[in-house]
Order: sequence, then C-alpha cells, then structure tokens
Amino acid sequence: MIITSINNDRIKNLSKLKQKKYRDQDKLFLVEGDHLVEEALKSGYLKELIVLDENTNPFAFDNITYVSKEVMDKLSEQESSTNIIGVCSYIDNLQSELSNKLMLLDGLQDPGNVGTIIRSASAFGFDVVLGDNTVDIYNSKTIRSTEGMIFNIKFVKDNLSNFISKNNKYKYFIADMHKGLSVKEYNSDQPIAIIMGNEGNGVSQDIRDLNLEYIHINQNSKCESLNVGVASSIFMYELGDTDER
Repeated sequence: MIITSINNDRIKNLSKLKQKKYRDQDKLFLVEGDHLVEEALKSGYLKELIVLDENTNPFAFDNITYVSKEVMDKLSEQESSTNIIGVCSYIDNLQSELSNKLMLLDGLQDPGNVGTIIRSASAFGFDVVLGDNTVDIYNSKTIRSTEGMIFNIKFVKDNLSNFISKNNKYKYFIADMHKGLSVKEYNSDQPIAIIMGNEGNGVSQDIRDLNLEYIHINQNSKCESLNVGVASSIFMYELGDTDER
C-alpha cells in the first residue's frame, strides 16, 4: 500500500518535524538520501523509512512506509526531492563522558559552518558543545552539512557559561584572529576547549567577561579573517588526534 495523500495524518505529523518545536516535542528528526539514512541505520537511530515506491528498498530494514512522489515532495526540504527519507530518534550519545578536546560554539547561525565543524570534530577526535542561539543541530541543512558525522560524535546543548562553570577540568581558550597564544605553541596534556564565536559578532560579552585566555592561528596579513568553520577545523587539526599521529 502506498500513501498518496498529503493530508494523511501520518504524513502531516512527519511534515511537522521540519519545525524545531515539533522535533523537540517528539524527539524525532528527518534525514534525506541514501548516505544519511545508511549512517542513521548503522548508528541505531533509524526508526522508520519513507520510500518513494514499492520497488525501492536499498536497506535491510523492516519498518517502511511507501509514499507517492507528491507525498515525498511534501516531506522533503531539498529543491529536488529524494527517493528516501529516514525518521530518526534524537541522538543520546552521552553514555560516557565527553572527550578531553572540545569545540564550544557560541551563537553560530550558519548551518553549513556547524556541519563543517561537526565533520572536522569527527575527523580529529573532538566533541562539540552547542551554546545558546547556535543553530539547531537537527536543522535539515545542518544535518546535510555533517555528511552523516552527526551520528559519529558526542555533542551537548548547554548555556556556555553554565557549562564552563560545571566543567573545570578543561583549559578554555577564546578563539581570536590575532590575540593570545598561537595554536602551534600550545603544549599541554590538560583537556582543552576552544570557544568559537558568532559569524558576525564573535564571542559574546558574557563569555569574554569570564577572563579566559585567547588563542589564534598564525596567518599572513593578506587575509582579514577566516570562515569560522575553516578556523575551527584548523584548530582541531593542530590540537586533535588522528589514526596516523
């Protein structure tokens, strides 16, 4: 059986997951496309598959709802809709402590930047703390930008001032363009946390008022600033862990 009506109650409820308040209410979010669905399946967070027609089932998964193209277009947030959507439960990945290397995101608004940071965090052994006013990690654009790495890192959402006050084992640094210690000069085994600020306004005043140290990336004078996703990735490369190190 194929659901063909966009007014179907199940479809209307799934469509609501495009909005943060309904995602938070139901603790569910959507992923689109084979790659993201595969990552969700491997991680154990996939709850249901929405498939375009009865002849398309690339995954060994039992809970499948088949829909018409009109219904798939209703659920999809991409310009050209996909053939498959996964319904996933919110990620509970804190059965163990956060790692000794953290990126703290202070009010980042661009989903692409946050997605880039999550991908780099996965590559270099960092976990992520999403502060107030940071774009929702379950935003569809953020999820697509992570390329599935949302399922492979630990992250928490918290007020950054509260988080810092509760987690004093870390050495906290505010990322800056020029001020403070060069990242190449950092040499310590103490757990470290780098705070990255909003794309336009930088780190918020309440975090600056904590009198934390600053850290920067060496660069020539030709470039005024680095994109926050790029800068975060450089910090994580310099400070992080890979299988080859």
